[in-house]
Amino acid sequence: MNIFVNMRIMVAHTPDPDDAFMFYGMFEGKIRTSNQYEQVIKDIETLNKESKEGKYEVTAISANGYVQVRDLYKLTRSGASFGISYGPIVVARNEIDLSKSRMGVPGFMTSSYLLYRMFGPEAKEYVEIKFDEIPDAILTGKVDAGILIHDEQLTFQKRGLKEVFDIYSAWKSYAGNLPIPLGFNAIRKDLDEDTVNKFLYDFERSIRYAMAHEEEAVKYAMKYARYTDLDLERRFVRMYVNELSIDFGDTGRKALELYYNRAAGKGLIPPFKPEIV
Repeated sequence: MNIFVNMRIMVAHTPDPDDAFMFYGMFEGKIRTSNQYEQVIKDIETLNKESKEGKYEVTAISANGYVQVRDLYKLTRSGASFGISYGPIVVARNEIDLSKSRMGVPGFMTSSYLLYRMFGPEAKEYVEIKFDEIPDAILTGKVDAGILIHDEQLTFQKRGLKEVFDIYSAWKSYAGNLPIPLGFNAIRKDLDEDTVNKFLYDFERSIRYAMAHEEEAVKYAMKYARYTDLDLERRFVRMYVNELSIDFGDTGRKALELYYNRAAGKGLIPPFKPEIV
């Protein structure tokens, strides 16, 4: 493979610490890349929705969002965020009957929403709210409960909220010790094999570089962070960036198979098998 032939590829990812951390090597010139990359940063539900247009050659995407664009994209084996012993949680001000609740969700294409629909009691109503605004929506009474993802999982208790449903525990009862699928990267199917292989080569080295230079990579990720607490961001990165992020392999494939089978079995998505490169 001729690794130093330049082609410009648009890569869209979220400002969340795990995503920014993994792309540090590529976008800060820490590694020599095979192609030229243009960086786009948007929240995950915006990227989920834009993926339906095939807007970017490479995009961050939720496991749930991928279902709707599987004709346009393949999942990449690198860059995934799996929860090895944790996942999204549902919080409220007090213990409540979730089946009677108005629940805030961070997007109808997010993995957390589909996971809740797989395992939680069906809520009375689901309300789409930007993920970092869900705690305020609960506290102001706009919704009764909400699904938390990203940094808000580490700060909700300081806001006076309490966990009322642990999605990971429900997943573990179903899938055993397999990690819970959450965020992925997807690459457009119309790209030729050589271009795809070059991206995978670059991205894997970028992740490895960040893991080997954690302190500087976390500090880089802070430029996009909603919080100024370096230790908080480091904790979040360590939660979701691990060896599976380099190449999720058979473990990730099996977890995805169970994820999609469960959702299809409950009639939430059509049956299908993901394409992975």
